[in-house]
Amino acid sequence: MGVVLALTGCGGSGADPAAAPVELATVVTLDHGGFRLRYDCAANTTLRFEYLLGTDTGQAARTDLFTLNDPALPAGCGQQLSAGSYWSVQPGWDRGHLVTANHMDATDELMAATFHMTNIVPQRSLLNQGIWQQTEEIAECHRDLAPVQVVGGVVYDDVANDHFVASHGIRTPDWFWKVLVTTDAAGAVQVIAWLIPNRDDLAGLDAYLVSVAELEARVGAGQVDLPGMSAAVKSGRPAVSWPLPTGCGLG
Repeated sequence: MGVVLALTGCGGSGADPAAAPVELATVVTLDHGGFRLRYDCAANTTLRFEYLLGTDTGQAARTDLFTLNDPALPAGCGQQLSAGSYWSVQPGWDRGHLVTANHMDATDELMAATFHMTNIVPQRSLLNQGIWQQTEEIAECHRDLAPVQVVGGVVYDDVANDHFVASHGIRTPDWFWKVLVTTDAAGAVQVIAWLIPNRDDLAGLDAYLVSVAELEARVGAGQVDLPGMSAAVKSGRPAVSWPLPTGCGLG
């Protein structure tokens, strides 16, 4: 019934997301040590991210310097055309982190790696600074109780909001998903997952809770890629998002 808490290998408009076929020859793993990205060189976007959080001891300062030319990109792999803001092209859109900077504050180098545009996608500002941030805070707080495996990604299924193809060379994700895996005080596996549309008209975070099994059915088991997890754990879904533990610091 258990699942190993370790980094696993990387292998529109109201409609449920469906994982589009991926040309495997264009998909590579960008390994930054503290996190890994499954990256599509042809689409200039990360499809999936993963990392493992232990107790927070990081002190690195946030840089806010967005950069091109991720050194992990292999030769010939495409990237976004600009590190400039999406907001300047279309108001209401942030440069949204997939791997949040605050989780990678162990070193200055790791913090800076989260600002490579390989880790950035167009994200509605209200989502980025709202319930997506809440998922980051839940992981940040629970990491001090037990290690937390974080896996997430994006789904593209609607061209209507693709405002940044000319300016940045990237489509706009239509869905964001995330899974957190940890253990409780007795060592039992605890899992929570969300699937959130990239829109402004959002409900509270609990409205987007899904089981891992539901997530796999909607975005593809190969995209979620949690092979060590039992069917029983995959089928569970909390009634509400995990509360922040008393006294949690979000620094």
